[in-house]
Amino acid sequence: MVDAFGVAQFMNAVGKMARGAQWPSVLPVWHRELLNARNPPRITHIHHEYQRDINDAKLDIDLTNLSHVSFLFGPDQIKAIRKQLPPHLANSCSRFELITACIWKCRTLALNLDPEEVVQITCAFNGRGKGFALNLPVGYYGNAVDFLTAISKAGVLCKNPLGYALELLKKSRSDMNEEHIRSVTDFIVTKQPRGYKLKGNFIVSDLSKVGFPEVDFGWGCAEFAGHPGSFPVVAHYMHHSCDNGDGFIVPMCLPLLDMERFKQEVKKMIEGTTNAYETIQPVKIVSML
Repeated sequence: MVDAFGVAQFMNAVGKMARGAQWPSVLPVWHRELLNARNPPRITHIHHEYQRDINDAKLDIDLTNLSHVSFLFGPDQIKAIRKQLPPHLANSCSRFELITACIWKCRTLALNLDPEEVVQITCAFNGRGKGFALNLPVGYYGNAVDFLTAISKAGVLCKNPLGYALELLKKSRSDMNEEHIRSVTDFIVTKQPRGYKLKGNFIVSDLSKVGFPEVDFGWGCAEFAGHPGSFPVVAHYMHHSCDNGDGFIVPMCLPLLDMERFKQEVKKMIEGTTNAYETIQPVKIVSML
């Protein structure tokens, strides 16, 4: 029915009315027909994020002894990870792309998968932007989220430098456009997938700019806004203010031993022990429950 932007729009409207406004400053818009499937449907892209067969619904993670840890990627950590990249990538990637590539590789290393197993990172994107040409009106609160997917064999992802994962992600992101969004709508209506692919998949979503921290019901804005926990195959990036700039908090959920390996892989990535481009001083990662 709605996505995170729609929920934040509703919460901000209620907050403003609780503080005395008679009407929401942004009026809600339904117009669900703007994202209806085409007639006839035209599936023009491969949508790897959805289940294709029964095996796609199987988790390749032990759920009996899970560990929940939140990782802070502030300006210092982000700067250190950039130094793991060749200049043409370090100067062109966004913070979201950088952190996502880092997490994808470190998580795959931590899970110690069969080198031949296919793994993928699935990223949620908001289709409201002007670049998608969907012409959604201001106030549209329906689900306008689409997903892009980068795919690799686990062994290839783990053996290659961070730039390999980042280039896969950037290539996938470059294919995101209006036609991709229309295609996935046609795919869902035509194929009716049972859900998202779980085996080998990891789903990430950037909630840092959705608008939850601005919600104010009359007693001020929240100190923290976002998911209270994490899930084995999903991570939501939350906004975090640091002394020297803004960053992200990324809650992660993994089996206990895998989480310890994940911590070490992220630590190595940040401290630059595998840096092939520049010698840097160690930067301590901050983890918090």
